[in-house]
Amino acid sequence: MDDFSTPTDVSPDKLPPAPTNFIKPNKRPLSSMTPIIITKDDQLVGVIGGSGGMNIIPAVAQVFLNHFILGMKPLDAVLRPRIYHKLIPNVVSYEHLTAYNGDHIGLAEESRHFLEERGHELCECAVKAVTQLIVQTLDTPIKLNRKTGEKTNSHGMHGILTAVSDPRKGGCPAAV
Repeated sequence: MDDFSTPTDVSPDKLPPAPTNFIKPNKRPLSSMTPIIITKDDQLVGVIGGSGGMNIIPAVAQVFLNHFILGMKPLDAVLRPRIYHKLIPNVVSYEHLTAYNGDHIGLAEESRHFLEERGHELCECAVKAVTQLIVQTLDTPIKLNRKTGEKTNSHGMHGILTAVSDPRKGGCPAAV
């Protein structure tokens, strides 16, 4: 029941209660769960997910942008320091921490200065969200041996899977 809002409680993130998420019969709680499945030409290219409550959405979005838009390697895309902004309060949080493997993760001074020049109030934070990324590098077409219709592709791609587990939370999946 903790995922629902109640009229008298303020969330641990200090957000006001959300009437659309009040407890009612036959209602599911709203969730920040934001898995992303990326395909290209009907083939799986990547999957991203995360944990961390309301911070999942910006964390997953930043990993997506890092790898699929900026072209970073999968591990670098997950390791890159993240920023978070919830609008309430009007503060940009930025990561500054040491991961379990000893790596330092912190927003560069130039990036902090860039945000401050634009009037953002900054606040250093530790881990807010943890992500997992799996990327498939598509290599060779393979025959799938399927019955096909006119608009289907009878060939699939064979590729190499690269999985990255965020070192912010030990660098390994929670369950196998």
